[in-house]
Parts: sequence; C-alpha cells; structure tokens
Amino acid sequence: MSKKITYWLLLPILISLTIFADEKAKQINKGEQSESLDFIRFKENDFNASLETASAKYINDDGVEVELIGVVHIADKKYYQEFNEQFKKYDSLLYEMVGGDPDKPLTKEDLAANKKNPMRFFQLLIGGMMKLDFQLDHIDYTAKNFVHADMTMETFQERQKAKGENLFSLIEKSIEAQEKAGSQNKQQFNFASMFKLLNDEGGPNGMKLALGRQFHDIESMIGGMEGPDGSVLVAERNITALKVMESEMKKGKKNLGIFYGAAHLPDFDKRLIEDYGFKRTTKTWNAAWKIQKAAAKKALKDSI
Repeated sequence: MSKKITYWLLLPILISLTIFADEKAKQINKGEQSESLDFIRFKENDFNASLETASAKYINDDGVEVELIGVVHIADKKYYQEFNEQFKKYDSLLYEMVGGDPDKPLTKEDLAANKKNPMRFFQLLIGGMMKLDFQLDHIDYTAKNFVHADMTMETFQERQKAKGENLFSLIEKSIEAQEKAGSQNKQQFNFASMFKLLNDEGGPNGMKLALGRQFHDIESMIGGMEGPDGSVLVAERNITALKVMESEMKKGKKNLGIFYGAAHLPDFDKRLIEDYGFKRTTKTWNAAWKIQKAAAKKALKDSI
C-alpha cells in the first residue's frame, strides 16, 4: 500500500483524537522559551506502553497564570476523572467545542446534541474498538468555572468557506508537507504490522499500540495542515480562545486553564509567548492510554 493511501487512512483518526503514570513537573530552561515543545508522546517498553498528553504552565509579569491542558478525545475513564478534579482549582477553565452559545453555560441537552455529529460518531467508533471512553461522557462541562472558548458553528463554517477549507483539503496539505519533508517516524505504519499486533496483543491493545506509535508525527502532520497562514480548524479557533482568555483576565481572573485537543497546544504555546508575553514554567504529563502488553500478562501468569 502506498504511503499516500496510508496517510489518508491514518490522518483522520489521529486528527479526530487530538483536535476535536504522571511525571513530576519538569522545569523549563530559559533557553527553551522560543522552541516548540512536544505536547503528546507515546512511551513504550517490553511490558507496558502509554499515550500521554502534556499540561504546561505559563506566567506573565502581572502574575497571571495560564495552564494549557492537552487532551485526546477518547481515553481511559480515569484520565478524565483526574481532569475533573484538576479543573476545580482554576478561576476559569476555558474549553473547546465548536457550536453552542458562548454566552450561555452548556446544558446536558447541549452535550447530548453535540455527540450526534459525524466526527463524534467516528470517535465513538474508534473508542469502542479500543475499549476507551469518550471525553464528553466524563468531563463535567456544567461546572460553574467552565467558560466556552471556541467558535460558534456559524462562524466556523463561514470561515472555512471563506478560506476554501475542509477536512479533505487539510489532509491533502498535510500529506504533501509530509512527503516533501520526509517523516521522521522510524516506526512507519503498515497494515501487516497492525494485524500482527492485533493477533499478538489482542484487538484493543494491538490497535492502541499501532496507533500510539504514530503520534510521534502528529505535530508535524498538524504543522503541514496549517501552512503559513494557519487553518480555521486550529489557528483561528486558538485565536478565538485567546480572546476569551483576554476577557477573563480583564475580569480579574488570575488562574486560568485552557483545555483543548493536544494538537492545538504548539500553536497556543507560540502565541502565549510571542503575542502575550507569557513565560513557560513547568510541564507535566498525563497518561491517556495505559497499555499492559501480552508479555507483562504472561510474566504475571508465570509468576503465580
């Protein structure tokens, strides 16, 4: 199967997951402020693997603290439960969700309606195959400190139409950029290896391992999709969220969280530092998928 066909099959899955055991905080050196950081990673050894998303903290000269909280939209239930506890500490928690009324808090009816769109169906399908839970089922979007920080559906559609943008055109741009630059991922995706993993590790775990190994490239894929002018899907939605952040800061809020798909965070990071004068301070990792490999299960069984 050609690399281009593989990208067409793989990219929608990775995009759907990232756009729509924790480490101690890592101190960021001053020399790293201008560099882009990874906000999603896949860790693996002979017995276990995990897909992890980052949370990064920033502070400005006025003492305002902002934390970028990256998320994947299907994950272990515990991952979302821990976020619910974390979110209680913020004065305002800014969240992504195209659609809805920015001036009204979300209701359970709004959440139910949001689950019916085609992308949500795709996410639920993939999540079911990997025995993972869906973000909207476990994050408490009705919490009092939650603030909608995304485009309305009307604005989103108008901006995409104005730029001639849709999911297919974005994927094509990303593929062209990947082919031009050459992927740095040494574990290239192929279906023979995926079927072997499905057989060796069992369906859900095999699929997690096959997909997890591709997240090495997700930020370069999104970068290729963005191009020099930025996309509506990522850059313009981020700008919308940061305008909401400005509004919350003007209200005197000093401790803010921005909860968005992990693929949005490199652009957020750059804008916070270059446009808003924030300094990055710490970064922590949150385990979204925890995978126990067949070798670990066998070792445990043999030890009994």
